[in-house]
Amino acid sequence: MKLKKLLLSVAISSCVALSPAHATEQEEETASIGELILDKAKSKLISGFGSLLADAVFGSRGPQYVMLSEASLQAIQDRVREEIVRDAEYDFIAEFRSLESSMEHYADTASHSQPDLALLTALLVKSEDVINHRALNYRYNDDYYYMADTYALAASVSIAIYTERHLEGYISKSVVSTKAHTLANTLESMLRKKKAADLPLRSGCEAPDPYDQVVEYACWLKDPYGNYLASYVVEPQYPGDSEYWDNLKDRKEAEYKRTKFDKIQAVINKLRGF
Repeated sequence: MKLKKLLLSVAISSCVALSPAHATEQEEETASIGELILDKAKSKLISGFGSLLADAVFGSRGPQYVMLSEASLQAIQDRVREEIVRDAEYDFIAEFRSLESSMEHYADTASHSQPDLALLTALLVKSEDVINHRALNYRYNDDYYYMADTYALAASVSIAIYTERHLEGYISKSVVSTKAHTLANTLESMLRKKKAADLPLRSGCEAPDPYDQVVEYACWLKDPYGNYLASYVVEPQYPGDSEYWDNLKDRKEAEYKRTKFDKIQAVINKLRGF
């Protein structure tokens, strides 16, 4: 019986790992890069000298923001199906790619102590185009909040560019702070709606077959879309079974919330810290 439980657990885990709705590591990683960017931006804002964008994280050797965003969008395609929305997302990725390429070029020039200041102005325009894109606008895309992790990354890039403009003497710290708080408000609204869509989780146990000699309950934990997060066969004759299932369920629920929401919240907190 224990072998059957092991095989069932492996089977469910495989299904979860392959399900697009459960590619939550993409959402977590995308927001995590935004958190890293904000840490570096805050440090430079405090020190007040040098070039933020000369850091390797903004150059060609750094994380590929567009690839992270594309992976995140793929992970939500089962929830955002309208063709018009997908077209807007592809356009969003194209604009983000243009911003990323320009930022890499600027980072290369800044790393050689010759920052392309004309390009820095263009970066500001490009970043505004990205964070104000229609794919992220509730008036155009009813499901815009699913892109909260991508918005967290885009907002962090925007603040990095604002910080660079401060370091070059174009704007004051207060302008950077005001922009960061505005972005935090928008991201917080997206996160609230994302939680409303991705919660609550549902759990239950199927009643045992009354004619079966062995009493066992097939227990499960699912997200709002019906995807399994965890599954286990509880047999009352084994004293530790119910406790094991409760612990497994709690652990999987905490992991779900961490990967879907916690990193986005961390970006919000860091934006409010500017």
